[in-house]
Amino acid sequence: MNFQILGPLEAHGERGVVGLEGLKPRAVLAMLLLHANEPVSAERLAVGLWGEDAPAGAVKTVQVHVSRLRKALGEPDAVSTTPAGYRLRVRPGELDAERFARGVAEGRRALEGGDPQRAGILLREALELWHGPALADLEFEPFAAAEIAALEEQRLVALEARVEADLARGAHGALVSELTQLRAEHPTRERLAVQLMLALYRSGRQAEALVVYRDARQILVEDAGVEPGAELQHVHAAILRQDPSFDRPTAVVESPRERDADATAPLGGQDVPVAVTSERRSALPATPNRTIGRADDVGSVAERLRSGLVRLLTLTGPGGVGKTRLALEAARAVELDFANGAHLVPLAPVERPEDAPAAIVSALAIMPLAGESAVQSVERFLAAKHLLLIVDNCEHLPGAAAFIGGLAAACPTVTVLATSREPLAVQAEHCYPVPPLALPEPGADSAALADVGAVALFGARAPPHDPDVDSGGDSLNAIAEICRRVDGLPLAIELAAARCGLLSPAEIATRLSGALDGLGAGSRDAPARQQTLRATIDWSHDLLSDDERACFARFAVFAGGATVEAAETVTGAEIDTLNRLVAKSLLVRRHEEHGPTRLGMLETVRAYAGERFAALPDGKAVRERHFAHYLSVARHHGIHSALDGPDTREHLARLDDELENFRAALRFAAERDAERVLALSGALVDYWQRRDRPDEALQWVLPALRETETPADPALRAHALCKVMWPLWDSNRTDELPALVAEAETLAMTVPDLASRAEVLYSCAAIQACIGRSDDAKLTADEALKTAQASGDAWMISMAAWARAFAAGSVDEFRARVDEAAPLLAGVGNAHHLNALYCSATRSAWREGRDAEAAIYLERSIPPARRLQQPSRWLHTLNQIGLAALLRDDSAAADEAFREALPLSHDLGWSPQHALTGLAAVAAVQGRPERAGRLAGAVAALFGATDKDVVQLRLEAGFLEPARLRWGPDTWDASARQGAVLSVQEATVYALEPPPVNNRHHPSTTPAATDHAD
Repeated sequence: MNFQILGPLEAHGERGVVGLEGLKPRAVLAMLLLHANEPVSAERLAVGLWGEDAPAGAVKTVQVHVSRLRKALGEPDAVSTTPAGYRLRVRPGELDAERFARGVAEGRRALEGGDPQRAGILLREALELWHGPALADLEFEPFAAAEIAALEEQRLVALEARVEADLARGAHGALVSELTQLRAEHPTRERLAVQLMLALYRSGRQAEALVVYRDARQILVEDAGVEPGAELQHVHAAILRQDPSFDRPTAVVESPRERDADATAPLGGQDVPVAVTSERRSALPATPNRTIGRADDVGSVAERLRSGLVRLLTLTGPGGVGKTRLALEAARAVELDFANGAHLVPLAPVERPEDAPAAIVSALAIMPLAGESAVQSVERFLAAKHLLLIVDNCEHLPGAAAFIGGLAAACPTVTVLATSREPLAVQAEHCYPVPPLALPEPGADSAALADVGAVALFGARAPPHDPDVDSGGDSLNAIAEICRRVDGLPLAIELAAARCGLLSPAEIATRLSGALDGLGAGSRDAPARQQTLRATIDWSHDLLSDDERACFARFAVFAGGATVEAAETVTGAEIDTLNRLVAKSLLVRRHEEHGPTRLGMLETVRAYAGERFAALPDGKAVRERHFAHYLSVARHHGIHSALDGPDTREHLARLDDELENFRAALRFAAERDAERVLALSGALVDYWQRRDRPDEALQWVLPALRETETPADPALRAHALCKVMWPLWDSNRTDELPALVAEAETLAMTVPDLASRAEVLYSCAAIQACIGRSDDAKLTADEALKTAQASGDAWMISMAAWARAFAAGSVDEFRARVDEAAPLLAGVGNAHHLNALYCSATRSAWREGRDAEAAIYLERSIPPARRLQQPSRWLHTLNQIGLAALLRDDSAAADEAFREALPLSHDLGWSPQHALTGLAAVAAVQGRPERAGRLAGAVAALFGATDKDVVQLRLEAGFLEPARLRWGPDTWDASARQGAVLSVQEATVYALEPPPVNNRHHPSTTPAATDHAD
């Protein structure tokens, strides 16, 4: 197939153009192409076709369009149906947008490698793939505007790169006319203005180049309200002074043979990963405004990261010099060079070196193994990743340096980019000292001042505080003096620029000079610039009102930022006070996609505020309010009805945002009162469970239980006991459960609130069923249901019915109780326990050989599993989906399910036994005995005769054992011996290899169909 979206939508097959009549069916194809080889749900397609107000029946109409698309493409497996939606298979080279992205990447590499001639050829070839505006015939469809804009942006970036290549090889004369037309079409693109100025200047037309700058600046100021960027200003200044470095390069003349050779050069081998740039969403946080004065540093750091020779690079420098921003900008420049992208781990909130690994676990959403340390979790997870790990603010954790340095050895395809005020002093480390921004020379000409990095930063940051600020003329000298006084430190410059809301640059320079001279020197062993920064923050602090100072100091209690509501509650400040601190750059406003606006502090400012907080007479009262607030947040967002109900995503996101504040509140409580630790940690257990982090729950709850054996509040202890049972169960610490169950049952009878009592009892009943105490479980479950019904609480009634189902004494009784509990759980929106109930019912039916009944239960388990944000529940469901597909002879669907389950098992730290066995079974039914035997041998060697659940038993007995007999033990066992030597990682890589296309959908039971390509 050949698909084209860089112009009107077209599809070409072996028989010519694929006919697909009507805008909506063509739009479906376009959306699937834009997400090639990824599942797209019918609901998402419906919104793309009709907008948010899609008509009733839109999803069914989408299904019809997809059916028509399958027929039109003429390949039954071209569009597959997955649990997550429809997926269009697009092979490498079949989509013009993919070929375009690959060509542009090759061209840019050639340009960066100093070969502009080849770069120009490659970029022209890529641009020739465009045959009109992208998706031109679908531009008015609801989904199209954003996608067309993204593709057009890629085209313009590629065009600018091609022009850059032509300029580099001396073709400036031929570019003037083209660039003039492009500037008229895209007047706000500064890069085109820069290139036209260079082309004119190198053609001897300096005056015209300066006119281009004047016009560009006028358009940017009048239309966009911004000054030209640093590059445009730099080129303007260089042209004014006729900088020799801007002289024209020698023109390159190509011989016909060289031109032909370059024109036919391949765009890259099959092993080069290609992707449309807009397909990958960056995991890095956006910077709040444009980075200024760091282009050279970004390039230098990016070059080191790309080289492959530097595994640990530490950006060093004083506080406020801009290490974090430089790290983020450099990471953005190289993140596409890493298969798993770039990820930021902020260490500033971490107080103890031993907690640094846990911070990485949290930031990367790593799922630890039961009993596994945070260090082991990080090394296991990263060992199989190719990514850039940014570890930010390491200076206060010298004890974590060895761990950070050791990641380079433990994880050979991970590169670490650290920021620290001093080197980590480990063997693998390379250091890059981050300099302050460039400062103007004393007596420098006013015309050149605006282009100097520090002055340009002040000029960019002042207008938001005073749109009419004078940053030119005589004020430039005052701004230059400000920048010199703070030694070019970006944070100090931004704090000074924030004063433009009140003072002119000249007044700021006068006051800043006096304040710095009057404050005296800092610590003798502190760097001079650190003293300057402290003086700058001191000066900003001295300008605050009493209310602002109190709020500023109290805000330091927040370990991970705060919502506006939390800031008001804990600091006692009014919203106007918070707003003034934001305006003065002492608080930073962050707009969140999923929740309320959050406030935070730049880390250097927070360290300063922390010193002020330590001197507060009411510091303890502030921490008390902080604890009380986050206990309330945990109790509101962490209860079952929040985490397992219809709004689970919103509640989980809110708890994720506050994780560091919860930990800070727990540390505060641990210093004073174990019972309060019990209250907060008990409220967070369900959250930790949903995030598959049972160890964190045990870390806090168990010590608090030991210290409060005779509690003042028995109900609180009973609640914590019933919650901590599940992390213990997940961690295989079942020997500790009977004692906890016995105590919880006893305490439950003293709890006056019936709903709370029912919660303790149904938890005890479910655990009793899990550990094989069926008689006790039955009695406790009956009491739980009776108590819940007396309370009238619908949620507790549904949960008691859920536990009662698990406590059933026979298969028939279990089936009846499942039918009783399921509608109750659905009625209150409890997706988590509804999925768990149906998954258990599915396994029960399989054990009894009732496969048709199992299929019904499994079908019912899938919708709630999709709603949840808990990978472990989806993994359980995926393995069952795979087995069910094999039982109905749909090997393609089984292959898809087990392939999705296998990497998810590794990410969770769970055994991949089911997924590997499932893929072995798929190979067996598809007539690939060598592959099946090898995978079966790997499973047997890796996992031995461990306890096998019904899924594993049915896979082995139903598919692997018959295959061994069918193909002959000798053939099978020979392959099994080859698999027995594989490690888990090697077996996983082998299992995920794509099967031959000609066998994917043609299972066979005859030896003649065997694929010996293995």
